[in-house]
Amino acid sequence: MIAERSDWCISRQRSWGVPIPVFYDEATGEVLLNADTINHVQAIFAEKGSDAWWELSVEELLPETYRNNGKSYRRGTDTMDVWFDSGSSI
Repeated sequence: MIAERSDWCISRQRSWGVPIPVFYDEATGEVLLNADTINHVQAIFAEKGSDAWWELSVEELLPETYRNNGKSYRRGTDTMDVWFDSGSSI
């Protein structure tokens, strides 16, 4: 559906919707997004809902292994575009 639409984007910079659970290293900007971080955030969302992304601290959103690894992270602010998340929301 989107393969031939080079100007199309799956994310939006807005404060509502389904957050894309990505973190960034404060010093380098390097992306932190892997099975561990996704599974941890998914478990939080299952318990508290997706608003937890904005309500909890970054430390609470990160799995234990990333909390004290000497790096500082910030949460991403992009959310899934309405055309995708409207089909996945209940």
